[in-house]
Amino acid sequence: MTTVSELVDKGDIPEERKDDVKRVLHDLGYAASRAVGKAFLKITEIQMTDAGMCIADANAILAEVEPLQDGQPTTKVIQDLRDEMRLLRSDFAARYTEAKSIAFSLVSGAAANQLLEDLDLIQANGFEEAPFETPAGVSDINTFDFSQFVDEDAGTSSFVEYHKKQLQACGVRMGRSGYKVLDLHKTPMYHVEIGNKRYSGGVDGGVVPYAVQAASAAKLLRIGFEHKQSTADKATFWMNHPDVLQAEVAAPRQYSFKEGRGQVVCCLLAAHAMCQLPLDLDLTDGQQHHLLRLRGDLLLVYEGCTPTQAYHEMADFLIRQGPMLTRKQTVLEPPAELEEELRRPIKKLKGLVQGAALTDQVQSLMSFCGSTEDQVCMAYEIARHWAPPIPACMSFLQER
Repeated sequence: MTTVSELVDKGDIPEERKDDVKRVLHDLGYAASRAVGKAFLKITEIQMTDAGMCIADANAILAEVEPLQDGQPTTKVIQDLRDEMRLLRSDFAARYTEAKSIAFSLVSGAAANQLLEDLDLIQANGFEEAPFETPAGVSDINTFDFSQFVDEDAGTSSFVEYHKKQLQACGVRMGRSGYKVLDLHKTPMYHVEIGNKRYSGGVDGGVVPYAVQAASAAKLLRIGFEHKQSTADKATFWMNHPDVLQAEVAAPRQYSFKEGRGQVVCCLLAAHAMCQLPLDLDLTDGQQHHLLRLRGDLLLVYEGCTPTQAYHEMADFLIRQGPMLTRKQTVLEPPAELEEELRRPIKKLKGLVQGAALTDQVQSLMSFCGSTEDQVCMAYEIARHWAPPIPACMSFLQER
């Protein structure tokens, strides 16, 4: 009987990706089943989660598929699976109509408090709980002038370049064997479920290992940047550009951490749910920086950092972890060499991304893939990251 591995070898999958596909099939329990393997491949060709299905749902359905009898066409197995998927489709649609995804930017401070309570996390003043020191004798870092731009989107690429320049000046290696800073403000990144609510969003810019592209930044983010243009900078822009059609601007003032707290707390939790290595988040208007990080069961907030404090501390974070954070491979569990206070929140939050989250991520990244073969490979890459341990009831599939 032809094995799944042999099916993969014969399939229209780039040679360099076939080993990855085989590993996924093995992890999911389909390594030696021709019928189930072929059906699973067929489902994946239509983006695997066409009916709003996650890996666990696919496992459950495949576990109930009857063995392929002698002379029984493989198409019967595929049709059985599609019938099951159609039955699930209406249920998923109804459930997600009732609980549509909430954008991170719409999460209030009160909602953020509830998220922290639900997850048994405590917000603490970082300067009091885990203070850091800026190296003595360093030159002050200039603020970023957001008043040059009509809005946040217009200034993002320049701000991203500014982040790179400052981190590099603080000793962070950029380029091969180091990092890069990406503009991510148009890249779909995170979808999480907390309680009965779904949240989605991303960051404006991010530090990732060198050579990583935007499509994989969510899994490999090391520092995320959320940009906010203050009303003071907006007013200055309109004052300096009287020829531009002016928008209504609120009373000029600096952006406060309280205004964006709900958004960045939700984003930090979501990022840790997908990443298996620690990361920092920086909410900034170019004048002040508000750093957030998770340590143990604490959400540490360093509110109101100067650019000098913020960039030296973020640089120290990247440098201190050494080659661990420059790895371009995703990992299923936090590395053993990671300190326990860094491992704990990552392990706690991993379970937030469930159900339709995989579906959303697969669908959102398909636009980056040109051919059907690329789409299949992308789906498997994501599946490999999310695949749960093989249930006991699936073990028989490996022996068939």
